[in-house]
Amino acid sequence: MKKINNYTLPLNILSSLLVILLAITSLACQEDEDEVTGMPTIDRIRYTDPETADSAFTRATLGSTLAIMGRNLGTTQQVYLNGYSVGVNPAYVTNDNVIVTITDSVPTVATDPNVSNMLRLVTKGGETSIPFQTLPPAPQISRVGNEYLKPGDNLTLFGRYFYFIDTVFFPGEGNYVTEGFTANSTGSKLTVKVPDGLDFSEGNFVSVVTQSGGSATSRRTQIYDGNGMVADFDTDGALEWPWNWGWGISGNMIVPSIGPVNGIDGNFGAIDMELPPKGGWSNDKVMNFTNWGGAQIFPTSPADKYAPSTPAGKFEIRVEIAISTASSIEDVELMIWFPDNKGNELTTNVPLVDYVSTTDGTWYTVSTNLSQLTSGNVRLGTYADLLAGDTGGVKQLRLVIQNYGTDGVPVVMGVDNVRVVRAEQ
Repeated sequence: MKKINNYTLPLNILSSLLVILLAITSLACQEDEDEVTGMPTIDRIRYTDPETADSAFTRATLGSTLAIMGRNLGTTQQVYLNGYSVGVNPAYVTNDNVIVTITDSVPTVATDPNVSNMLRLVTKGGETSIPFQTLPPAPQISRVGNEYLKPGDNLTLFGRYFYFIDTVFFPGEGNYVTEGFTANSTGSKLTVKVPDGLDFSEGNFVSVVTQSGGSATSRRTQIYDGNGMVADFDTDGALEWPWNWGWGISGNMIVPSIGPVNGIDGNFGAIDMELPPKGGWSNDKVMNFTNWGGAQIFPTSPADKYAPSTPAGKFEIRVEIAISTASSIEDVELMIWFPDNKGNELTTNVPLVDYVSTTDGTWYTVSTNLSQLTSGNVRLGTYADLLAGDTGGVKQLRLVIQNYGTDGVPVVMGVDNVRVVRAEQ
């Protein structure tokens, strides 16, 4: 039988082989590491939507998710937008791309007009930057300053994110403005001239488009379309001006101007007095519209907009108000009163500071939903409840300017274009 000898390598040779093996492995790892940690390069930035795979973008809004495409990105540690770290999830990092989301905390011109508009990416191998503009969200319109407009007037919109404006759309096909905008530095106020060609056949909404997107339309983005007028202080109908329209201010106070307040379009109801404190009464700050013979003062046409069965919540009472005073109007409110056919006196109060931004005689639209008229738990259910009037069938609508402060407030005021509008379709 042949004898087989077990052979064992000397320890020094085994150690040498192990060192060589470790060196080879280390060299291979180093080559892989060098491949990943070389100086990073950004080729382009796109959205994660597959449809944008071949696209490149230089700007995006807050909340967007971006794919940063490039080389040597595998050890990305931080991504900064306008100097703010947006955070990096290793699960969304490869050598060729990094996926990040623009958080709401990233500075934009909405919070810092001096932002760098740069994206900076940091890896173990170095860092790189690329120009990239972070935009605020799409514009939001909170209200129209004065809804009673005609071509050539200045439309003022209040809201948020009025930056990088492209277009303001008006009612009517192809009716829009692309220049001549004036916006304040905080992006909360936008002024633009109303163009010719207003057409309300398809609606009465305005909207704003910026580089961030378009604003939504709502009951707060409407302008007056000619429907729903109750009292314009000029046009005779169920109410006749200046004396046969109800009671409150004298017919002598239906004027085209008073002090610094000039009419929007003809005459308006004027108030020139010191508003008594603590809700004190005076007929000189009251307008009670009614036809004592029972004629309908509330709008009934177009029939599709003013159908009696329509829920009251789809309507609003709107009026233009201008105030000139050196005093605060913090405690001044518009009280609206209506007696229903069950003997209830329904009221609501609207703080004027919610709508009247300046007290220099500028006109502003003040608005409240018809369903806000209440007496305890009683409120209007449908538009028919308004049309019915009081227990005797008399239709009344009263406006009272109330000062709930402890001191009198001297004012020169104008009230015009009292109307009931269809605010929701």
